[in-house]
Amino acid sequence: MLALLLLLAWALPAAAADVWVNTSSGVYHCPGGQYYGTTKRGRFMSEREAAQHGYRAAYGRTCSRDEAAAGRQQVIQQLTPPARNAAPAAATRVWINTGSHVYHCPGTRYYGATKQGRYASEVEAIASGNRPAYGARCN
Repeated sequence: MLALLLLLAWALPAAAADVWVNTSSGVYHCPGGQYYGTTKRGRFMSEREAAQHGYRAAYGRTCSRDEAAAGRQQVIQQLTPPARNAAPAAATRVWINTGSHVYHCPGTRYYGATKQGRYASEVEAIASGNRPAYGARCN
């Protein structure tokens, strides 16, 4: 019975506001787009959820600017430590692979090693739509 319910859950259409997230490439597609719901690996979720999980808009075009911006802003607020009276700690510098939009933490294999890339703070990397390598943030 449970298997039947799970099968039906995949067969149900997505809500009108949902985007299709290609979980292989880390890109989400808007309703009506060429690849919406057509890639082998993926799932439906709200645009805000997609932005919060580090997925980026296909071709850099968000479906709803407000939803994507709200999702990114929430992630930035979670990563930004509360203000302290003591001297602020230096921000973690990450390496952003500008070709794949993935950032790498210091000490990892591809930190500063890819052909295309630049250094930035982790907060800046997330704000510009990049996602962490292997899904793990720098700590």
